[in-house]
Amino acid sequence: MLIPQRSLAFAVDARNPSFEDWRRNFAAGIAARMKAANVVGAAVVIASRENTTLFAEAFGFADLKQQRKLTTDTPMHLASISKLFTASALVQLFERKGLDLQGDVSGFIDFQVRNPHHPQLPITPHHLLTHTSGIFDEGHGDVSFPGDPTQSLSDFLRNYLVSGGSTYAPGTSFLQAEPGTKWEYSNVSIALASYVVERVSGTSFPAYVKENILDPIGVINAHWYLRQFQRDVLAKPYSFEDGTFVELPQQGYPDVPAGLLRCSVSDLVKSLHAMLWGSHNAVLSQRASAEMLRRQVDPKIYPYQGLGWTEEESASRKVVGHTGSDNRASNIVALSEDQNHVAALLMNNDGTLESGAFRASVIDDLLAGAKLAT
Repeated sequence: MLIPQRSLAFAVDARNPSFEDWRRNFAAGIAARMKAANVVGAAVVIASRENTTLFAEAFGFADLKQQRKLTTDTPMHLASISKLFTASALVQLFERKGLDLQGDVSGFIDFQVRNPHHPQLPITPHHLLTHTSGIFDEGHGDVSFPGDPTQSLSDFLRNYLVSGGSTYAPGTSFLQAEPGTKWEYSNVSIALASYVVERVSGTSFPAYVKENILDPIGVINAHWYLRQFQRDVLAKPYSFEDGTFVELPQQGYPDVPAGLLRCSVSDLVKSLHAMLWGSHNAVLSQRASAEMLRRQVDPKIYPYQGLGWTEEESASRKVVGHTGSDNRASNIVALSEDQNHVAALLMNNDGTLESGAFRASVIDDLLAGAKLAT
């Protein structure tokens, strides 16, 4: 049965509290809400344009068997929040090299990508970052398996997008719609965007992100592959089955840049701050940051879509942000309406109706807390 998750935002508004009042209320109530939603561990953070971290806390466990507590420094599976890093890497690289996001993607890589239903029309990096490329994930099936992928990014993309590839099919690799005319969320598109980064930069995508996004802001324990982490450091993933938590293996899939970055909530907020508002440690220019947040797609095609940033839902309203929903992860990043604050919630368990309601109500609470902190 779905247990309603009650946001604290309405109660705290009625009492006109301080930020410290909000903080105490939030911390006092979170354990009961996690229990009701069958959540093992939850890490939360709030930042503002002026402050990298206004509030950061972790609740519950990273490892139930060992009774290892979740902390704000515990690396967690970001799932599709990883796409914000992939989009930032491509936008950063193109700005630095003076390249055009509206160019033909085939001109930036070492094989041609064309929708077979519209072979005369180019697919562009802009299409990739706005989910309007016409690339369809249906034939991919969001395959995942325990451990790191063994297939290279290049092989995965060639097999799926190029005629004659082992997983290529015109009807399931591409939509019938022309590029730029239909919104369809696509992990393969984001994976292709990361391959553009590799070919243009001349380095692997993980290395590019490390050298140009993570290292400059002092993030040292965020990685795309499980093999890069020490033993018993990561938050372990769980599902809730027949009244008990079941530990699951850490997962992998070949389209790594679409969802396999793992980092702590503390490192996530450093990265988000640098992407959105960074000053001396900015990873994007102010112009690039603004462009990523600007509406990039006609609202008749999709209500709001930036470059990477998209429209999500809290319990009470639409928000600009990004969710991360994989088997074993249920996360959200959201911006305040004035885009002067960002909040995030990471969880190490499967998304369910209960955890989804928890996620939606908690992000509302965090955004309410952000407003009180100003």
